[in-house]
Amino acid sequence: MDAEEFVAVIRKHVQEQAVKDLIKTFTAPPGRKPRDMLVKVSEWRARLTSDEQKLLDDVIAESVRVALFGLFAVIDGARVVDNDVERFIIAARDDQGNKVELNEDANIDLHGEFAPD
Repeated sequence: MDAEEFVAVIRKHVQEQAVKDLIKTFTAPPGRKPRDMLVKVSEWRARLTSDEQKLLDDVIAESVRVALFGLFAVIDGARVVDNDVERFIIAARDDQGNKVELNEDANIDLHGEFAPD
């Protein structure tokens, strides 16, 4: 896996899935006794027009993207959370135990992949 493949799997398995999960949760909160806030959001969402629901879904998608942008800005060192840390390194280990550092090269800009268009 390289940085490009890593970003692709994050988009699919984190970003897209989080958006789907949130839309599903805000439409029909899970569980026998869902949290009050989720029930209120679900009831409110049900009263929206289809265009307004689509807008809400877009807001959810944008919120997830911004969260990933922030996370990767920290990893890249563009957003400082610890003055003693220049940047974080993401490594993958394959099934044979080989380790590959996905963002060891300082020119790799993971947060840019989630930046506003």
